[in-house]
Amino acid sequence: MIKTPDMSAKESLPSLLDLPASRWREAMAQWIDAPYRADQVADWVFRKGVYDFAAMLNLPVEVRADLTQRCSVEPPSINRTFESSDGTQRHLMGLADGASVEAVTMPYEDRVTLCLSSQVGCRFACRFCQTGIMGLTRSLTTGEIIGQALRLRTELKAPDLPVNIVLMGQGEPLDNAEAVAQAITGLQDPVGPALSWRRITLSTVGVVSEIRRLAELGERRPRLAISLNATTDTVRSEIMPVNRKWPIAELLSAIRSLPWRARERVTFEYVLLAGVNDRREDAARLGELLRGLPAKVNLIPWNELPGLPYQRPSARTIEEFRLQVLRGGLDALVRYSRGTDIGAACGQLHAAVRRSGQERSDLEVPTSGA
Repeated sequence: MIKTPDMSAKESLPSLLDLPASRWREAMAQWIDAPYRADQVADWVFRKGVYDFAAMLNLPVEVRADLTQRCSVEPPSINRTFESSDGTQRHLMGLADGASVEAVTMPYEDRVTLCLSSQVGCRFACRFCQTGIMGLTRSLTTGEIIGQALRLRTELKAPDLPVNIVLMGQGEPLDNAEAVAQAITGLQDPVGPALSWRRITLSTVGVVSEIRRLAELGERRPRLAISLNATTDTVRSEIMPVNRKWPIAELLSAIRSLPWRARERVTFEYVLLAGVNDRREDAARLGELLRGLPAKVNLIPWNELPGLPYQRPSARTIEEFRLQVLRGGLDALVRYSRGTDIGAACGQLHAAVRRSGQERSDLEVPTSGA
């Protein structure tokens, strides 16, 4: 049934968004005699962007009043928005317990991509990522993950554009695997958002135990993006502590074990750090490591962050690395992140927490983490 987040009743009612919309009839049967009313509620929520039962005018007044007392369909709020010169928007989103998390909207001519968070902070402490510096505050519920997509979709300037979802915001999705799996199922539910798995991408640092469990989602399994970022265990363990538990060979073995669909490819994300992982021999090893996989590589020049001891490689080094990867037989492209001027780019999501009632400075780098 509906799960209640770990917070007091006065802060949040049980959220219907924690369930796939096709199960709302089952949930609401406890309270109302006409199950079809659940489909009407879902239409208001997922098609019309209405989250207040009182405004769902085709429901009887007594049903609206009863639902208002018993449950919620309210997504996280948008407390503040920062807009980039390239049109990207970073949103500071408020959760029912007072915590905050960030999400990003990236508009294109033919689509819009919504970058969602799965946790407040992250415990994996990748050395080049500002979110990792935060440490982990808590994981999000299924409804809070789906709710980000709903709220951002409602606020779009071009609401009819096709939507892509990327779970690449704050947090490690597979560190919150149960809620994320339920959110992926809910986003594909035909009574709900009805998105195809092709429009949902999950990015992971390589939580091998949960990568193997993704196969249990069957045809609902989303696209995968693997944050690799190094070609030797020595370097990867230094910049990504997760590698000490699941080294590269074990990670790639888990990826190879997945049942790949026709024409499906797995994306390997490779953040380029000057003098750390950007040498020609690194590019050559990348081809050797990924040979035989249906892979493509996104090369991401590091987005500089205050207080972190890395630098972005030169344009010449980046291009030479790309060409070497291509010579190794891989499809590779350089992906310059959008929204760097507003802290919305890869690895920059971080602030969003409140301490003693005060919002931290947008550019502040925390000095400690988990």
